Amino acid sequence: MTTTLHIQAYLIGNSSWVNPENTVDTVKCGDPSRTVNKAGVCWFASLNTIHAAHEDGCDLLICHEPTFWQHEAPENLWRNREPGTTKQRFLDETGMVILRAHDTWDQWPEIGIRDSWAKWLGLENRVYASADHNYHAVYVIEKQPLHTFASHVAQRVRSLGEDSVRVMGEPSRPVRRVAVGVGCAGPDKDTVEAGADVLIVCYDGASYWAVRERLHEMGAAVIVVEHGTSEMPGMMNLCKHLSGQFPDVAFQYYAKHPMSWTVCSP
Repeated sequence: MTTTLHIQAYLIGNSSWVNPENTVDTVKCGDPSRTVNKAGVCWFASLNTIHAAHEDGCDLLICHEPTFWQHEAPENLWRNREPGTTKQRFLDETGMVILRAHDTWDQWPEIGIRDSWAKWLGLENRVYASADHNYHAVYVIEKQPLHTFASHVAQRVRSLGEDSVRVMGEPSRPVRRVAVGVGCAGPDKDTVEAGADVLIVCYDGASYWAVRERLHEMGAAVIVVEHGTSEMPGMMNLCKHLSGQFPDVAFQYYAKHPMSWTVCSP
């Protein structure tokens, strides 16, 4: 019978880029030796997501980002004060196990975070991949105005719960080489040097003055989405992948974390 420890060992054992002694991909709570009959997969283990997974009978919830709002394991900064105590109490009462799959899945080839995001956007012709951890990539598309491509991105992310994208650059400027990356480690200087003329970044990793305005001065256009938007396609693929690897476990994908929405002036 499959346990959380089996799933964790599979992910880390097939991720040569991960140091098992120094990774955040650890069990955050619960007994990982228990048999797993049903497992949820999500980008963020919000309280809404945890409640939904429990109501559906999940023994395990696999998340990509921290459960207790701190990247470093064991996530103790907020665990013992609100809102962490409420979340911890519910997890203790239900016995649900939480496993993080971050370092492993970010760089998993073809179906990990970066490559799943590119495929979701319809990017296929890759002409550059960064040598450092494969975080960034550049794809060639048919030349088109920035506004047209940004509209395409906005259409693709709508089904992920994001109702708009923010854009920096002249709407009519032509773009042909698109850079994407992994969450906060989004595309940067290396992709511009590789010829990218439009970069898709996330708010968490690309603050205005430190990243986006600098990229603009380097000559690139910038499209901004939420962190989760860029990583949810990868977590959907993780759910599918684990279903094939562990057929005795029922896997279900969840996207119950709070979604941002846009208000425009009349």
